[in-house]
Parts: sequence; C-alpha cells; structure tokens
Amino acid sequence: MDYVFIFFIGILNCCMAYNVGLLEAKIFSGPSSEQFGYAVQQFINPKGNWLLVGSPWSGFPENRMGDVYKCPIDLSAATCEKLNLETATSIPNVTEMKTNMSLGLTLTRNMGTGGFLTCGPLWAQQCGSQYYATGVCSDVSPDFQILTSFAPAAQSGVNSVCQQTKSCI
Repeated sequence: MDYVFIFFIGILNCCMAYNVGLLEAKIFSGPSSEQFGYAVQQFINPKGNWLLVGSPWSGFPENRMGDVYKCPIDLSAATCEKLNLETATSIPNVTEMKTNMSLGLTLTRNMGTGGFLTCGPLWAQQCGSQYYATGVCSDVSPDFQILTSFAPAAQSGVNSVCQQTKSCI
C-alpha cells in the first residue's frame, strides 16, 4: 500500500504544470485580424535576438498577401516591425497572383544561409485565364533581406507560350 502511494506522489509531481519567467515575460501583440502569431520562430543574428512572427493575413481585408514581423527580445520596448516581404517576394518572368498568398504561414530556419525561409502556400501562377496555386517560398538573409524566392512547381518559360496560346503546356 505504501508503494502505491509513493508511486502516485511521484507521478503527480512529474505531471504538474508550471510556468517559467513570468515576471520578465514580454508580450508582443499585433493585429488579430491578420492572424498575427500564427507561426513563430526564435532567431539570432549579429544585431541581436529576435522573435519572428508570421502574419499570413497581413493586408486583411483587401488582400491577404501575408508578411513576417521581427520582434526584438533584447530591447526593453516590445514593438514589432513588419518586414514587408510580401512586395519583395516575386518570381521573375512569371505572371503571379499574390493576393491571398498567405506569406508567413510557414517559418523555418535555413542553416545553410543563417537566415530563414517563409512560405505562402496560396501564391499562384497565372496562365491565360487559369491560376495554378503552387505556393512560393522566400529565403531571407540574417539581415532580413530576401536572397531569392522560389516556387518549385511553377512553370518557367511558360509565359510566352501562355500569351501566344492562352493556355499552359
């Protein structure tokens, strides 16, 4: 009987919830209508420690191109700055539909460049009257500049064919 009680106390102590650092917690806030905080990623670069915050409906209600905010962890002011990646995310020589692309829905570190990747799964390529939603990702440098944007399933060199035949091949 004593063993069961000791086992129960051990499990109870193991499974109780707790919080860490509540007195020094920072609260970053943004527009809830833009789904601010949908994705978050800790990020360190030479300028400090950051919290990257995805806001995939940024631009709501006119469009939902989406964006990413950088929030400084080291500074006393808890204000976030929009990176404006939605306008710089682009695939050359492709007629693109960026409205509602939801950039910032995905955030992940890119160990190869030291930066991060952000993706908008609803980016579309237009071909004639058709739209092909292949998604787009941008590789962002440690200093928050877009290195490249890519859409692996986008058809390259198709725009001239689309304009001539009004359909994709």
